[in-house]
Amino acid sequence: MKVHIVYCHPSDDSLTFELKESYLKGLKSSNIDFTISDLYNDNFNSDISEEEYLREANYIESSVLEDVLKEQKLINDADILTFIFPLFWMDAPSKLVGWFSRVFTYGFRYYNDDAPSAMKVFDEVNFLIGTGSSYDDLKADGKIDAIKTIFATDRINDKANKINFYFFSETSHDKITPEIKRQYIDEVFEIAKNNLY
Repeated sequence: MKVHIVYCHPSDDSLTFELKESYLKGLKSSNIDFTISDLYNDNFNSDISEEEYLREANYIESSVLEDVLKEQKLINDADILTFIFPLFWMDAPSKLVGWFSRVFTYGFRYYNDDAPSAMKVFDEVNFLIGTGSSYDDLKADGKIDAIKTIFATDRINDKANKINFYFFSETSHDKITPEIKRQYIDEVFEIAKNNLY
């Protein structure tokens, strides 16, 4: 069993960073093998080039770039895929949005004419998402359903047998208490340690 984590946050001084660290500790405590793409620390280029756009739009034939092939291999070498990120304006940070644009390529994530894509089907895909607003407020105005539609129905869709969403709400510095922070960190440790069985 191997987990690949796609982590995206611009600051190590954040709850999202602490959640990622707790997730890794949970995996290690159960001797679960993992790899990680830390998009900011890896300086992942999230800007899709004109050549990449033209390839995706089927205007030209072009090779997939090496940094994208590396990400695709990390994905396909794993059994479980976990994304850890905060919501910025009700979406993933722009670097992760760019990661999806560049890595979920034609021929890998999708294919035309119902031909199979090269991306494997995962046992599980997890989304660990920090939000500044409360879960209840986001749910009441339809944003939780919208987030699930974007990430589960569109980006993952048929590439997972099971998709789990974990929302950690009211995580901004002016709202979160030390007790809630500890609760979230402990919860993520248990998710990593136990949700694979």
